[in-house]
Amino acid sequence: MRLMSIVAASIMAASLLSPSVAMAEIPAQGIFSKKTSTATSNGKAAGVALKSLYTQYKADGKLNMKNVGNLVNLATLANNLQGLKGQSDKSAFYKDFATGLVTGSGNLVTESNSNAVMGGLSNLVNNIDLSGLQNVASNEEGKGLGALKNAGEISESVSGILNIFKK
Repeated sequence: MRLMSIVAASIMAASLLSPSVAMAEIPAQGIFSKKTSTATSNGKAAGVALKSLYTQYKADGKLNMKNVGNLVNLATLANNLQGLKGQSDKSAFYKDFATGLVTGSGNLVTESNSNAVMGGLSNLVNNIDLSGLQNVASNEEGKGLGALKNAGEISESVSGILNIFKK
């Protein structure tokens, strides 16, 4: 169990650093370009996490909250959604995030379901406290999302987004 916690912490650290690395590689072409490039990078990372969560969700028929990989993917998703906080669906950031989400998800997010997915993600980041997710994946006691006071709320919201893909 300790080895699994160490592996999860390592994976989480790498995934949490990936947006920072992506931001460091953005050429200095002005504030607008940097902001939208960051949005696309964050969207891609969130799309990869969503696809992984959906793969497990589809196999198990539910979001397995004791799966270390799911905890890491939820933390990655939460970290990359932060830029969406307070954004309207008309902003350049929101649109570029959606473009990255389609690419990162391997087209699991499509033109026909993108509005619903983006609405769900926007609701998740704007209305649910995701701050505890980043510490949960490295929890050595293996409590998983049970250690979060709002685990049910997070699970319900993410499961609602994953259900969009079943349609």
